[in-house]
Amino acid sequence: MGDFNWQGNSEAMFKKSIEGSPKPFQEMTKKRLIETLTKKCGDGGDVTEETFLEAVKEITPKPFLQMALKALESLKSA
Repeated sequence: MGDFNWQGNSEAMFKKSIEGSPKPFQEMTKKRLIETLTKKCGDGGDVTEETFLEAVKEITPKPFLQMALKALESLKSA
């Protein structure tokens, strides 16, 4: 995993996103999330919950986006 500085619940969101992906797609999901977060934050950068959600919106296929965001909703900080 990229060496990010996880803020709030962003790391829990990351793990939940991978676990929530179908088994055959988990490695690809992890790779794409890391690539997208590296572009947004830089290697070792700060990943906020908002930045993580932006990454999810970028890489998640449209038919699955609402389901993915709903699964992460409970992890959002107030």
